[in-house]
Amino acid sequence: MNFKKITLLLTALVLVFSITACSSGSGNSVTSDASNNISSENGSSTSVNGEDEGLVPEPGAKLVIWEGKDEQPFIEAIAKEFTSKYNIPVEFQEVPATEQRKKLKTDGPAGLGADILVMPHNTLGDAVASGILLPNDYYAEETIANYPKELVDAVSLDGMIYGYPRNVETYLLYYNKELVDEEVLKSWDSIVEFAKGYNDVANNKFGFMWQVTDFYYNYSWIGGSGGYIFGNNGTDPEDIGLNSDGAIEGMQFFQSLKAALPIKGVDATADVKTNLFQTGKLPINMDGVAQLGNFTKEKLGFEVGAVPLPPMPNGKTPISFSGVKAYYVSSFSQYPNAAKLFIHFATTEEAAMKNFELTGVIPSLNGMDSLPEITGNEVVKAFTEQIKNSQPMPNILPATQMWGPMTAALELIWEGADVKTTLDKAVTDIKAGIEQQSAK
Repeated sequence: MNFKKITLLLTALVLVFSITACSSGSGNSVTSDASNNISSENGSSTSVNGEDEGLVPEPGAKLVIWEGKDEQPFIEAIAKEFTSKYNIPVEFQEVPATEQRKKLKTDGPAGLGADILVMPHNTLGDAVASGILLPNDYYAEETIANYPKELVDAVSLDGMIYGYPRNVETYLLYYNKELVDEEVLKSWDSIVEFAKGYNDVANNKFGFMWQVTDFYYNYSWIGGSGGYIFGNNGTDPEDIGLNSDGAIEGMQFFQSLKAALPIKGVDATADVKTNLFQTGKLPINMDGVAQLGNFTKEKLGFEVGAVPLPPMPNGKTPISFSGVKAYYVSSFSQYPNAAKLFIHFATTEEAAMKNFELTGVIPSLNGMDSLPEITGNEVVKAFTEQIKNSQPMPNILPATQMWGPMTAALELIWEGADVKTTLDKAVTDIKAGIEQQSAK
C-alpha cells in the first residue's frame, strides 16, 4: 500500500458525525421517524453489506457510468464483478465531474446520457431544478444509517435524498519541512512574519500562498469569524450573511494577509502556486486533498508536512469549505433499478476497500476513520482534523449566484477597497442574481 493510497484515504473517512435525515420518493419510497427507523413502502428490506433482498433490475438492463479518469480502474473492476453476478453490462465513459451535469442536460433527452453520474454536491440544486436526477429512495435507509449526517444533508434537497455519498474534499496548509519549521505554522502572526522575511518577489519566491481570488479557499476567514452564506444551515437564501459583522471581520483579516503576499490577487493562481511549491520556492502552500498523491518526497525530493489551518486572530478556528462527491442516478435512465443496484454494489465496505486498493479513494462509511493508515500518518491526521472543522458548500440553487460577486469582492478587497462597502455591493449583486434566477 503506497503513500498515495494511504493519504487519499482521508478524503472520505475523517468526518465523525451523528446521523439524521429523512427521505421520500416515487416508487419504493421510504419514510423516517425520529429514531431513523425506516422501512420500504412495499415491505422489502435491504442489508448494509449483504445481498439486496428486493430490488429487481429491469430485463435487458445495461448501464453507462460517467466518471473521471482516476476512478477508471475501480469502476471497471467493480463493473466486471457486478456483470458476473447480475449479467448486466456496465460501460465506463470518461467524463469529468465538472462536465457531467451540463452534458446530461443535452445528452439525456437524446438517449445518449449516462445512467450513473459522480458529481460534487454543490451542483445539486441546479441538477434537481433541471430534472436530471432521480431520488435515492430505495437505499435511503442505508444512506442515513451508514454515512455522516453532514454528508447526507449535502446530497439532500428539500427533505429528499438524491445522492449516494462517496468522498469529501477540503484544504489545509502543506509545508516544505526543509524550508520552514512546523512551529511557524501555529499562528497566522508567525506565518505572516515568516513570509515577510522569506519573500523575494524579484526572484519569484514567496513564504506563503493560496488562491487569493477563489472564494472556495477564502470562505475560511468568514466562517471562522462567525459569518455565513445563507441562514438556517445554508438553506435560507432570504438570509444572506456575507456582509454580516462576522463576514466583515473575516474579510478584514483576509485583507491584512497581503503583508505576507505582496502581489496582485489574480496572479496567485493554482498553477503558479503548485509550481512554486514543487520547485522549492514556496514553503507554505494552502491546498486541497487532491494534491496528497502529488506532494510526496518521492515526487518532490523533499519532506512534505501538513497542518490544519491555525486559529484566527480572534481565537476562533477557520471553517474551511468542503465538497462531497456522490453517485447519482439519471432521470433519463431506462434502467433506474439496475443503476441503483450497481451503486449499492459499488459502495459496500468490500467494494470500498477495493476502491482504496485501486485508486486510493474510499467512500465515507461510518467507522472507517479508525484505520491505522489514517491515525498513523502525519499528513492524513492533519486532514482528519481540518475536515472536522469544515462546512459543506450550500447546495441550493441560489448558491450558484454567490461565486461571481464574491470573486469580484475578493479582488477589490485585496487591493485595499473598503470591506463593508464591497461586501454590501456583493450581497446586493447576489440578491439580484437570485431574483433573476427565480424569474426564469
